[in-house]
Amino acid sequence: MTIQPVFYNTFSNRPYFEMTDGKRPWDIFLLLTEGSFSCRIGEEEYRIEANEVAYFPMNTSFSRKILSPISFHQLAFHADHTHPLYAALQPGKLEIPHENVDALAQSLALLSRCSDPQALLPHMIEHLMVEHSIHRQTAAEAPQRLPEDLLLVLQYMNDHIHEKIDIDAIADTVHLSHVGLLWKFKRYTGMTLSRYLIHLRLNYAKQYLLEGDLPINEIALRCGYSNPYYFSNSFREQYGISPSRFRALHVHSDPKECVRAELLLPLPSQKNHASVLEKIT
Repeated sequence: MTIQPVFYNTFSNRPYFEMTDGKRPWDIFLLLTEGSFSCRIGEEEYRIEANEVAYFPMNTSFSRKILSPISFHQLAFHADHTHPLYAALQPGKLEIPHENVDALAQSLALLSRCSDPQALLPHMIEHLMVEHSIHRQTAAEAPQRLPEDLLLVLQYMNDHIHEKIDIDAIADTVHLSHVGLLWKFKRYTGMTLSRYLIHLRLNYAKQYLLEGDLPINEIALRCGYSNPYYFSNSFREQYGISPSRFRALHVHSDPKECVRAELLLPLPSQKNHASVLEKIT
C-alpha cells in the first residue's frame, strides 16, 4: 500500500487543542498515551482514553475537547483509498487493544533515535491499520445495531427500488469511499451490497406477484429491472421458478407465508419518493 506521511509530532501534558474544530486535507492518527478527550466526527461522538487511537478521516468535519491534559503522538498521512486496510478504517476509536497501543507508542518514542525516522513512518502508519483490521475482524461476533449511515443506505435503496441504484452517489452522501461502503455493508449485514439489492428487488417482486394482478413487465419496472427478460432470469435463478409460475402456485396463499423478508422494509410508494439521504446532505 502507498502511504505518504504529511507530518509526525508528539506532545506532552497538553491542556488544550490548537485546533478544536474544522477539517483537514489529510488523514490523522492520534495515539493517546496520557489523559482523555472527547470528539465529534461527522454525526458520531467518541471518548478517547490513554492507550487508545483516534482516527480523523481527511476532509471530514470534527470538533474535540480535552477532558484531562493529554500526551500523544500524531501522524498525518495520505494513503491509497482503494486498499482494503484503508477501507476498513472507521472514524473515531480504532479497534486496537491497550497493550498493543502502548507498545506502538514506545516504538514511536524511539523513532527520533533512528538514522532515517521519516522512512519508517509509512511502516508505523500501516502497522496501525493492520492492528485495527486484525482486531476488528477477530472481535467477538455479537448482534450489532446497524450504524446510522447503513440504515440510511438501506432506506434509500428501499425508497428507490424502482430506479437504478448509484453506489458511488450513496457512498459520497454518507461520507464513505466506494470500497469503504462495500466493506462496511458486508461487515454488518453478512452479505454484499449487490447481493442484498438483488434480494430486496426480488422480495418486492414476490410481494407484487402475490398481492395483485400487475403484468410481469410492470412488476419488473417497479422493481428496478428495465428488461423483463433479465428480471425473469434473475427471479428463476433465485427461486428456481419463473415469476408467472410462482404467481400461479401461490395465488391463494397468504403473502406473509410466501415472502421471506431479509432486512425488507415496507413496499415503496410509486410517487413522491423522498430520499432519506437528502436529510443529511
